Amino acid sequence: MRRRSALRALLGTVGLGSLSGCNALVGSNATTPAEAASSPESGGPRSSPSSVATSASTTAEPYHTADAPLLDRPRGVHVRNLGSTERFLTAVVSDDEREVFADSAPVPAGETASFPDLLATAGTYDVLVETADGDRGRYEWDVSEELDDLWVDLTPGLSFRRPVLCLTDCAFAVTDGDDDGDGDQVVAYDVPADLDVAAALGRVPALALDNDATESRRVRLHVWQAGTLHFASTFVLPADVRLLVPVSPANRRYDVVVRTPDGEAIYDWQPSVRTTLYASVAETPTFRCGYADHDVQVRNETDRARRVVVRVLTGDETLFERVFELDPREVETVPSAVDPAGPFRFEVEIGSETDRYNWVRCAPNGPIVVAVSDDGVSVSVRPTAESS
Repeated sequence: MRRRSALRALLGTVGLGSLSGCNALVGSNATTPAEAASSPESGGPRSSPSSVATSASTTAEPYHTADAPLLDRPRGVHVRNLGSTERFLTAVVSDDEREVFADSAPVPAGETASFPDLLATAGTYDVLVETADGDRGRYEWDVSEELDDLWVDLTPGLSFRRPVLCLTDCAFAVTDGDDDGDGDQVVAYDVPADLDVAAALGRVPALALDNDATESRRVRLHVWQAGTLHFASTFVLPADVRLLVPVSPANRRYDVVVRTPDGEAIYDWQPSVRTTLYASVAETPTFRCGYADHDVQVRNETDRARRVVVRVLTGDETLFERVFELDPREVETVPSAVDPAGPFRFEVEIGSETDRYNWVRCAPNGPIVVAVSDDGVSVSVRPTAESS
């Protein structure tokens, strides 16, 4: 398949179906690049394609240019489907007007499409990702030694992230503190040497600090466990960088403090409930339970029709509201209904009775199930409940 014509179609208004099932990686006219160096990576361990659920293979050498330095290893693109339904996507990478790579792949819910080893030289590349259902995102990717592969989250929209795995020794950790010990560094636990970005994005407990600003941000991170300082470090994060800090052991409870020049935020984190805790550091830090929206499923477990009103609110903002008219034994599911930011106030109304649930911590991943039985209402997540 001719990739140049495919790229023109993507940049115009043509759909993506014609790209299904084909892939290509274009080399340059420069000399063949040397194999990746074996020296340690300054930006942390690489993303491991074997650690993701879906992997797209390439059939040519990584793209390289004659006038740019070789990277320690080629960089690739990974797309995480954080929603609850399968998505079909196409990814295109270009260098100015030259198409470097294009491929299409289905991505099941909760899995990742991996396009590894695409680029062998540093530089700025254009990345286009589009889904068959119309979501589209474009990103100017500055490829450098300090940062890992490019990761894209489908939430169900698209967000582009440049992750780096770091404790105290990556290119973005700094020690120039103030009189309050802002530069102190503490790591009171061990991290496996082979831990990679893919593992830190869901399989092991980790803090993910997202710089959503357009400029670099200074961030101070403290993690306390039972009154003892478990981790401390200061970072200067470029725009779009996602700093991943693995934390262990997983069966503890931690007080996480994130501070920027605009303020600080504190969170009581239980990795056994939510493996990854996110925080945006663009301004005053804001914690997020994640980016994978919750489905809402309402189950009528009685033998008569029921009318159920479900509302999800945070502060004065209504995140979700819907009336469910359910036949006996009927189940209805609304996919990607609730943003997991939290904290929430969850209301279930049946007739004149309303059950209210206050969530102050992260709910577990997966759907929120509201079951209506002859004995009353139950919710799959167990927050503090009030009835009126």
